[in-house]
Amino acid sequence: MKKNLFTLAAILCCVMTMTSLTSCEIEKDEFSYTIIVEPGGIASGVESGNWRNHVMSVYQTALGASSKDFNRRGSQEECDSKVLEDCKKAEMSITVAGSGEIAVHNNTVNKTVYRRFM
Repeated sequence: MKKNLFTLAAILCCVMTMTSLTSCEIEKDEFSYTIIVEPGGIASGVESGNWRNHVMSVYQTALGASSKDFNRRGSQEECDSKVLEDCKKAEMSITVAGSGEIAVHNNTVNKTVYRRFM
C-alpha cells in the first residue's frame, strides 16, 4: 500500500512539474492600432483628399498595414517602439505638399503612440 501511495505521489509530482514548465512560455500580447490622417490648413477638396490619400499610403506601407487598422504582437513596449520607429521613417517619405495631423493610436491601451503636425 505504501509503495502504491509513493508511486502515485511520484507520478503526481512529475505531472505538476511538466505542467509548470510548459506554462512558463512567454506569451505575446496582441495590440490593435489605428492610423489617423486629418488634413488641415488652407487646402480643400481635391488637394486635401490627395494629401490625405498619399500620407495614409506612406504610413500604411511603413507600418506594413493594409488598412488604417492593424495589429502587432509582442509586449506593449516592443510594439509601440516599433510603430514609433516606422512612423519616423514614414515622415521622410511624404512627397506631396499639404498640412494636417497624423497620429497612430494604440486602441488596446487607449494611448496615442505617435502624433505629427505638418
